[in-house]
Amino acid sequence: MNISFLTSGHYPFDDRIYFHQARTLSGAGHKVQIVSSKAEFKDEVEEIRLNCFIGDDLPKRDKIKRFVECIEIFSPGIIICSEPLTILAAKKYSGKHPGKTRIIYDITEWYPSKKNLVTFNPVLRFVVFLKLLIFNIFATRFTDAFIFGEWYKSRPYRFLFPKKPHVYITYYPDLKYIQHKESILEDDRLRLSYSGKISLEKGLGNFIGVLKELNNYDKNIKIEVKITGWYETPNDKQVCEELIQSVKKNIAFSFYDRLPFLAFWELINDTDIFLDLRSDSLENQHCLPIKLFYYAALGRPVIFSDLKAIRREVKTGNFGFLVKPDKPDRIVQIISHYMQNKQDYYSHCRNARRMAEEYYNWQKISSGFIKFIEECSS
Repeated sequence: MNISFLTSGHYPFDDRIYFHQARTLSGAGHKVQIVSSKAEFKDEVEEIRLNCFIGDDLPKRDKIKRFVECIEIFSPGIIICSEPLTILAAKKYSGKHPGKTRIIYDITEWYPSKKNLVTFNPVLRFVVFLKLLIFNIFATRFTDAFIFGEWYKSRPYRFLFPKKPHVYITYYPDLKYIQHKESILEDDRLRLSYSGKISLEKGLGNFIGVLKELNNYDKNIKIEVKITGWYETPNDKQVCEELIQSVKKNIAFSFYDRLPFLAFWELINDTDIFLDLRSDSLENQHCLPIKLFYYAALGRPVIFSDLKAIRREVKTGNFGFLVKPDKPDRIVQIISHYMQNKQDYYSHCRNARRMAEEYYNWQKISSGFIKFIEECSS
């Protein structure tokens, strides 16, 4: 069977699309194509065809046309879409070939989300929100089935389209991509990292607050920090760089742009404790952080914001803590406990890796993913 992935928001070598879903389907004997509008790339890599173009600045009508052109020759029987606009492209293609194509919507993000609205002034945001919401519902009508990355994001779709088949495929990593190394926590050295979108909303301010508190707590600890990510707005860049500058004198920072999937996990594999202190907003509360499962696979303790989505789907108690992200004193207490009680630290390291090996890994769910896709084609 020929299967196409369409995405207007993810790069060709996206971890979920390329490294997990596409490779799994290709390994099961299917012919797979990825079409992304985020990069100019045309090649075949490990028997997966990539036919991608740069389309961020194209009008919606032209972008849809380009997607259709990219899948015409491939003739997919299944099209897996990551965004509403790609659903319209899939529908336009299937309209030319009635009865031959199934459309599946892989939902991993809120739509519309804050990032869809951030460029608009506050007066327009509600209007734009309604417009995008209606667009999403309109496009979703044309899908035949859903893949849900997490429970909370499935709720509106299950309510509006209760008869459409669905499956939950969470963000578990394939452990073959994660090089597990035994951690060594030193008495006077602490290695931390921050990754992803660099903004206050995603926790940079809370992270800097912890660094300041650590400095005040023990000035003899050598703190090394790797920051890997990107700014989405000029305001994010200005505010966050000022925050970083406020602690830069006493901390060794290293900065990296967005990295390829495998290179990124190799880069941060020496982190002692993983922090993710995103703000306690309504959207964040109902989003399950993908990185949590990768951090567990790396075999390190985690300190994450106390989010409803995490509490519902992950048992973190034996390899980390859920905290109020704006309470740096409490977070520093946890870090200090690890450094002074190494047996607890190494126990959490072992537990994290064990949880990944026994529960939170791609091998546990990949067969269900293949089965669902194949059933949708019949």
